[in-house]
Amino acid sequence: MAVIIMTALTVCFILLSNIRSWADFYADHIYIFFCRHFSRIAELIPFPLGELLMYIGAGLVITAFLLLILRIFLGKKKGYAAFLSLYLRTLTIIILSVLLIYSTQWLTTFRSSVLGKPDYAAREYTTDELGMLYIYLVDNINEECGKIPRDGFGNIIYDDKETVERKVAVAMNAAGDEYPRLKGYYPAFKAAWCSDELHWMGIGGYTYPYTLEVTYNKYVNNFRLSSLYAHESCHHMGYFKEHEANFLAFVACKESDDPILRYTAYFYVLGYVDDAYHLACINDGNEEKYLTDAKEHSLLPQVGTDFDNAVREAEERFDREEHTLEDYADTIEEIGDAGWNTQADILKEYNYDGVVDLLLQYYDGKLY
Repeated sequence: MAVIIMTALTVCFILLSNIRSWADFYADHIYIFFCRHFSRIAELIPFPLGELLMYIGAGLVITAFLLLILRIFLGKKKGYAAFLSLYLRTLTIIILSVLLIYSTQWLTTFRSSVLGKPDYAAREYTTDELGMLYIYLVDNINEECGKIPRDGFGNIIYDDKETVERKVAVAMNAAGDEYPRLKGYYPAFKAAWCSDELHWMGIGGYTYPYTLEVTYNKYVNNFRLSSLYAHESCHHMGYFKEHEANFLAFVACKESDDPILRYTAYFYVLGYVDDAYHLACINDGNEEKYLTDAKEHSLLPQVGTDFDNAVREAEERFDREEHTLEDYADTIEEIGDAGWNTQADILKEYNYDGVVDLLLQYYDGKLY
């Protein structure tokens, strides 16, 4: 009976998730209620519970296959047959529970309106508008570069992780005036146990909707940390589309009182705009326009130095430690590349680079 009920509920929620008005209501009221109240409970656990449950789940599935193989030899024993039946029924209920939580805590919320706005509609943009956005971002990066706290050698003085989390949470709550779902409590980042593998796969962090935890790759560089925490925190608050998270992290951090948050926020969206602008100029048969703007509106050398220093420090930190699966690093990297490509194919306009469209709409009437 439990299997039938859980299957019916899962199918029901999957079907309901296709109704945009229901998905919006669920994301804005039900999901966010659980998020704001129960994320505090998961935060009390000093390790990434979601990651542990993932490993346990994988172990249970592998064990099921092994038990089925053993049935060939022990199947005639009544005790073993009863045990196997109980194990498989229990595993089925666990899998159905995961699917039920997935259909509510992720799928339904993912299918809600972009940025939580039912009237949102993507618009067409021109190459000239892209160019103005590109120049605007470059100018702001260069301006913020001069406001960064530095030591006697010109190196950025970064805050500790806890201070970064606090400043990002303040910025995100401020952005909640326009995007209400961002209002609320932001749990601390938890370092992933599988940070080695995430490093090789190029993954900075991820959010567990099952346990309402935000985790990160402990080898991520300091230049990226604040934008990464903001991005994953957007997912935590129910903005699960990647372009939403990129956009909202930028909007929040660029208004922060902290110059490092503003500096790195502008820097990380510039890459997407730069690629889009370059491609648009090529498609227009006028790559010279891009090359001219890139030359006349280039980043200060100090910006490149800041980024390179952060990457080098992170790599040195990684190299100082032992890594159990280092012999399989190339294979893990290939798996990561395949995963990125698959995700891009599935998400389409909701993928990371979709932030360009959101930025163009956000700055419409402000820059052009």
